[in-house]
Amino acid sequence: MTDLEGLISAPQAAALLGVTRATLYRYASTYDDFPEPVKIGRTVLYQPNELTAWRHDHPAIQKRPVDSPPP
Repeated sequence: MTDLEGLISAPQAAALLGVTRATLYRYASTYDDFPEPVKIGRTVLYQPNELTAWRHDHPAIQKRPVDSPPP
């Protein structure tokens, strides 16, 4: 049996990374080094410390202000 203590749900993981749930799933399918979730049935759970370490290695893209010209 897997120890589920400390694991967070996909919506919580998305909030931790500051992205939508769809973006979280896109990261998981795009990046080979994205943390592997623990799957319990159809429920996907993540280790928050692994997500934080991954985000540190992959900083969020900074959005430019709407009224600024493209670089």
